[in-house]
Amino acid sequence: MKPAYHVKNYYKFVNAATGLDLDQYSLRKIIHRSRNLHRAFNLRRGMTRADDKPPEDHWKYRFPEIEEELLTTYYDFKGWNYDGVPTRVRLEELDLGYVTDELEGLGILKKVAPPTAKELEAYQKDRKWKWGY
Repeated sequence: MKPAYHVKNYYKFVNAATGLDLDQYSLRKIIHRSRNLHRAFNLRRGMTRADDKPPEDHWKYRFPEIEEELLTTYYDFKGWNYDGVPTRVRLEELDLGYVTDELEGLGILKKVAPPTAKELEAYQKDRKWKWGY
């Protein structure tokens, strides 16, 4: 038995509060859209990979090489490139193609052709295999 406040039940609370008819996957997509929009906003304001680090006094012992590996894994999990910029494929998957166009226009993201439906499907399948969603 899961407690009522379990993450798998959040969509029920959102539905009750807003009158929307969401399932857990559509709520998760909304959350990912929000996180990627926040990231794009911060990138426009000059945020870089160097800014994504814990405070110097956060841990007693620091292991920079492990921290770099963890950050790279986190970016991969989010569907972002090495520099922490959401990729065109990830933004297209979240219906945020207009954000990609703006990031490309500002020179933050390298211009690439939009993914085909087949490429997008393969990307989603790979993410589901790697990360379980």
